Amino acid sequence: MKITPVQKALISTRKIITNPKAAEFAKNTVCAMAVETTLKASFRPAFIYCDKHANKQSKKYAATKEFLYQTFCLGLYLSLINPVKDRVYKTISKKLAAKNPEDKRKLDLYDSFRTKIEQTKDKAAKTRLQKRFTHLLHTNKDYHFGKGVKELSSILSTVFILAICAPITSQLVLHPVMDLIFKKKPDKNQ
Repeated sequence: MKITPVQKALISTRKIITNPKAAEFAKNTVCAMAVETTLKASFRPAFIYCDKHANKQSKKYAATKEFLYQTFCLGLYLSLINPVKDRVYKTISKKLAAKNPEDKRKLDLYDSFRTKIEQTKDKAAKTRLQKRFTHLLHTNKDYHFGKGVKELSSILSTVFILAICAPITSQLVLHPVMDLIFKKKPDKNQ
């Protein structure tokens, strides 16, 4: 048996944790919600199925419904988040820019740099611009405002999609699907 020091085993973990891309991923609202919903879709049905006090048919129904609901929410969220987030960001930006010319300048500065990064075709130049942009976000207060508005739009869009749109649309979609899966005959009174 080969014994290795703990330090060597932790090097790969430390590299992942200290990676700037991992930090950006963790700070991103959209990524955080996608990971959270994926974990919910995986573990909630498993925990429901492990309940020893419920009968087998109830567990199967509840676990299936929870899996379908969380999967539906994830699909809905990922399909709607970018268009909704962009619209919310534009709306908030217009309102803030109309009230204060300094806010307009900060938002224009932030938006122009983001556009510059998106339009760059060369991969090395794009990486350099992204590193410079990340540095500016941490050091230049003018860029903080734009990033804050961008994150606020992500949070508001996430709340709108997952708290308002998902429950309403899931009611329309999931009940017929659950009836098909569990072979429930439609009620004539409905």
